[in-house]
Amino acid sequence: MKNLATMLKPLAMSVALLAIFTAAQSVARADTVTFSTLGCFGSGCTPSITSTAFGSGNATVVFTNQPTTTVDTNTPSGFTAADLGTFTVGGTGTFSATPFVLVIQQTQPSSGSGTFTATLTGTLITNGSDARIVFDQTSLFIGNVRYDLANLTFGNTLFLDPNATGGITRITALVSAPIPEPATMILLGTGLAGVAAAARKRRKAA
Repeated sequence: MKNLATMLKPLAMSVALLAIFTAAQSVARADTVTFSTLGCFGSGCTPSITSTAFGSGNATVVFTNQPTTTVDTNTPSGFTAADLGTFTVGGTGTFSATPFVLVIQQTQPSSGSGTFTATLTGTLITNGSDARIVFDQTSLFIGNVRYDLANLTFGNTLFLDPNATGGITRITALVSAPIPEPATMILLGTGLAGVAAAARKRRKAA
């Protein structure tokens, strides 16, 4: 009986470690992501919880923030598309290198924020436009969650289309499922080592 108990002890520990590994992995993945956005125009501006407007001559552009949104990244591709807000343009005129700041505020699976910086430039005319938001970077992490800007042209440019419905252009991101933390890999290795040790002891006892 004593030998049996000795053999079962490492096996029980391995099972417990594997259970912890499974739980830790599910927590680390945390496929549900909840966030909202803020934005503002101008050097040193403070992002607002409501829409923010900028004008140049008769041209105007309004950024409307994305309210609290929850997405599920547990998809075959490992990511899902989500809106980060909208730009609405109107009138005619030229925007001259005006800074724009977009802040993502995340509350789930972890709390934190990330900031995209960009420049508003270009001209609005009656029948067309080359007004655009040019981003300095197109991806960021908040905790283990990754946000990659989508629907961009030339890699980092969002063109603002006055001919779209209501002059509205959406900005979207691909939100990626968090990557399991390295600690879970250590737990898996420890658990498997325990199983192997138990098997060796059983063979010796036989």
